[in-house]
Amino acid sequence: MKRYLVKRLLSAAVLLWLVGSVVFFSVYLLPGDPAQIILGGLDAHPSPDQLQRVRDQLGLSRPVLVQYLGWVGGLVQGDLGRSLVSGRAVTGDLSVRLLRTLQLIVPAAVLSTALGVTAGVYAARARSTFMDPLVSGMTLLGFSVPVFVIGPILVSIFTLWLKLLPPGGYVGPGESPGGFAIHLVLPAVALAAAPMATAMRMTRSSVLEQLSLDYVRTARSKGLAESRVVGQHVLRNALLPVLTVLGLQVGAMFAGSVLVETIFNWPGMNLFLLQALGQRDYPIIQAVVLIAAAIFIGTNALIDVTYAVIDPRIRYG
Repeated sequence: MKRYLVKRLLSAAVLLWLVGSVVFFSVYLLPGDPAQIILGGLDAHPSPDQLQRVRDQLGLSRPVLVQYLGWVGGLVQGDLGRSLVSGRAVTGDLSVRLLRTLQLIVPAAVLSTALGVTAGVYAARARSTFMDPLVSGMTLLGFSVPVFVIGPILVSIFTLWLKLLPPGGYVGPGESPGGFAIHLVLPAVALAAAPMATAMRMTRSSVLEQLSLDYVRTARSKGLAESRVVGQHVLRNALLPVLTVLGLQVGAMFAGSVLVETIFNWPGMNLFLLQALGQRDYPIIQAVVLIAAAIFIGTNALIDVTYAVIDPRIRYG
């Protein structure tokens, strides 16, 4: 197991380094000059001397390879650089934004997993009844409707019609736990809709496959209750492929949270990224994408390790 863990962590570290390097060099392909934006925007017409002076101050006039080596050296020391626009350390601003995004994604992931797996098991056990197509149809609806449609629908129903929840915004949990909770409901539900549908469909098909195997018939012939057969025997095997999909869903949630944060005005990491893209603030863009990649890669590595713990054949494969 230790050998598998070391091998998996090393491959994750190499992949993260590759992603970080690609992102670092890719930002220089973006149209627009950060120095020109700082001096008044893309429509401004500063003199060449003014542009060169700002580039020298920001370190952008150095060769790109030298900048890359400096960036890697900073990363090793936990330094993500400084914003080209504000001059503040990226680490401080990003940590605040990342925490807010995680405050949105973690509840959405828990909600989508709990409801998706429960609905999938229920639909599989109710296969011969009208509840199976009903539950499957409802989850298919959640999977088919994009988040930029679900968000306004939720606002129309729960804010404009029922007047139960705010249309958007953010209140910190330390400032007001109740205010944080009511501002979280709509964006978390909008973000969880598609992953919940995916978890439901995967769980349903996997449980159905397991229910048809011989070991289930043997367990039933011994007189075990159906709930015990499913809970103790079927779910352990049925959730293996579901785990892999759930790991991928975390990455999809980071991508989906761009729209959710915009629709509900949630000041998280992705709004931070959009602002940085508009200002060509290279260090912030590089840092946000690197952190998102690290979370995605780390989550999948954790899923792989969990997979190997549940099924020891994986680590020897």
